[in-house]
Amino acid sequence: MTTTTHRLWHFLGSSQIVSTTATLGYNWHCLDMQHGLWDEAKVLAAIASQPTEHFAVRLRNASYSNIGFALDAGAREIIVPMINNAEQAAAVTFAGRYPPLGGRSWGPLTALSGSSVPDPQEANSKIRLAAMIETRQGLANLDSIIDTPGIDSIFVGPFDLALDLGTSVDALLSDPESPLKRIADACRGRGLEVGAYAGSAEKAAAFEAMGYDWAVADSDTALLASGARNALQNHAQTVKTAY
Repeated sequence: MTTTTHRLWHFLGSSQIVSTTATLGYNWHCLDMQHGLWDEAKVLAAIASQPTEHFAVRLRNASYSNIGFALDAGAREIIVPMINNAEQAAAVTFAGRYPPLGGRSWGPLTALSGSSVPDPQEANSKIRLAAMIETRQGLANLDSIIDTPGIDSIFVGPFDLALDLGTSVDALLSDPESPLKRIADACRGRGLEVGAYAGSAEKAAAFEAMGYDWAVADSDTALLASGARNALQNHAQTVKTAY
């Protein structure tokens, strides 16, 4: 039986929110270290609290140490921002996989919390390395980035890409010939998975209509705001009805 993937983007740095949303059905969690409140200790706590969940980590940058830390902590997917050329993509795969496929250093932190530790070959086969395309330069070098051995998927940062191109995300999504479509076509032509951060159900549907395998619609901040808004509206309606 195939399990539906329900994706949630986490900005707030809270392992409690991760645990709560996991019980509600979200089973893919991205911990955003680049634009969120996650640090190393919080990432470790979140992954240790829900070891059966699928964790992705969006790193602050593509450094060897950052990639190694997130994988050692138990992340199954690494999303690396601002990949602009094949050389940078190759550095990601070198840092992300053990020899002979790369140069990752052995030191899984999951052992510290009592979790199982896969052997290097198993680890190499189970992790996913995603390169972010979110600049004009990355777009220009798209083909060579996609063709870099060891890159498993492309993840599009539409907001930064729109800024660099001098346009808006809505304009890119409404144009059937936009760079977003070009990225999707290039990935699908090579059998490479392509995803994006959408931030809303409407934008996620537009990405998927362009051929994206998936797009993240929900975030912890949006769910918190929506829940608070609904609670206040219900409270106001209850008070109005009572009096």
